Amino acid sequence: MKVPTFQSLHLWTMAPELWVLATSIVVLVVALFMSDEHTLTPLVIGIAGLVGAFWQSAAMLGVHTTGFYGFIAADHVGAVINLVVIASALVALALSPGEVEHGPEYVALTLWAAIGMMVLGSATNLLTLFIGIEVLSLPLYILTGFHRRSALSGEASVKYLLLGAFSSGFLLYGSAFLYGDTGTLFFTRMAYVLTQAPGAVNVYLYLGMSLVLVGLSFKLAVIPFHMWVPDVYEGAPTPVTAFMSVGTKAAAFAAFLRVFLTALPPTIVPWQHAIWFLAVLTMLGGNLMALGQPNLKRMLGYSGIAHAGYLLVALVAATSRGVDAGLFYLLAYGAMNLGAFAVIVALSHGAEEGADISAYRGLFFRRPVLASLMTLFLFSLASVPPTAGFAGKFYILQSAVGAGDLSLAIVVIVATMISFYYYFRVIVAMFTRTEAAEPRAPVAAIPLVRGLVVASLVVAALGTLEFGIFPGGLSHVAQASTRILSGL
Repeated sequence: MKVPTFQSLHLWTMAPELWVLATSIVVLVVALFMSDEHTLTPLVIGIAGLVGAFWQSAAMLGVHTTGFYGFIAADHVGAVINLVVIASALVALALSPGEVEHGPEYVALTLWAAIGMMVLGSATNLLTLFIGIEVLSLPLYILTGFHRRSALSGEASVKYLLLGAFSSGFLLYGSAFLYGDTGTLFFTRMAYVLTQAPGAVNVYLYLGMSLVLVGLSFKLAVIPFHMWVPDVYEGAPTPVTAFMSVGTKAAAFAAFLRVFLTALPPTIVPWQHAIWFLAVLTMLGGNLMALGQPNLKRMLGYSGIAHAGYLLVALVAATSRGVDAGLFYLLAYGAMNLGAFAVIVALSHGAEEGADISAYRGLFFRRPVLASLMTLFLFSLASVPPTAGFAGKFYILQSAVGAGDLSLAIVVIVATMISFYYYFRVIVAMFTRTEAAEPRAPVAAIPLVRGLVVASLVVAALGTLEFGIFPGGLSHVAQASTRILSGL
């Protein structure tokens, strides 16, 4: 038996993941010798490690190879997903000094969840796919309930755990059917078998595909597998909500791409009608359920469900343009959604604004900068030009029309028009003058904490504007290799 070597494993293909893993170990080791006066040290180490992993992921844009004997893909799609995941983890940690005071395990859990998301985005077979999902899920279950004295947080954690375990069962059962029918776990090999042996396309294949679809739909928060979203978004600490709203969505979308475009090519397995139906249901249902939400975090949760539907539109197109549009939309969504949650965190640090929309009434006259930034992020989520959300929605529509699916493009427009109401409801509330218009306390008393929150807001705002006004540069980054459509 040949003993694996560093060269044969191609460890460099997992350099970003290994860098984050090493950072988490350093955080825990340093915590053993840390005094009570240096509670922010793990946070600083975690942020520094993520910056290094971000740089490594950016260096891998355009690369196309595999590592660990083909179990991990180092390609353009994986690199883009890594950038989104690492950026969301960075912002989450930057918004989390209050959580870190409870222990360095918060930073380590965030880093481990990011590793799972990155592995899921680079999976080349069903085994790696399942490992990635479990590695990202387990830390998130704990982080959701990190507010130990909050009954709402504990309830959200239990619900997330139970429904997550249920979806994992669907994924495993479906994977077993796919393996039994094709005789392989690898996506490219699976597509080859289906192409060369038409008899493999049978009821067992469709059953396995359906069960895997259910498991992945849970992670992407696709209706009707969205039940966990509002409670988890509301109960989890706001930085954790921000992290999972973007990072989990990015990883799950990558999994959809690899399973349904690489392993189960639509020219062989006609799955597009099922995804089309889920996309329509998710876009319309998510926006309609968000209309009457009194809590901003719950509203953004239902909004995130609708945005998952927009991502499915890019998948239905099943073209290189669709893949590019989906990746661009993920990058744009990351900037505007993280920015919105950063405003919520900033208000929570200062005055006791909370997440109820009623507490935002008259915000412009108390915090004009924060109200203006929230307006920008909500405009982008509503796809108002010239923001990143508008550019992303334009590319999504372009991919649908280019694929000849005009009806789906019309549904996207209708769903977007519905979303205007609840986004603008918050904006109108912020600019409605109230009697309590006196200045409020600063965002945070500790300079480092205040600096991290301000930096998160500035970066998110710049990204939201630049991606909308100059989308060409980001569109170039998001251009994925068409090999994902025919095999990695």
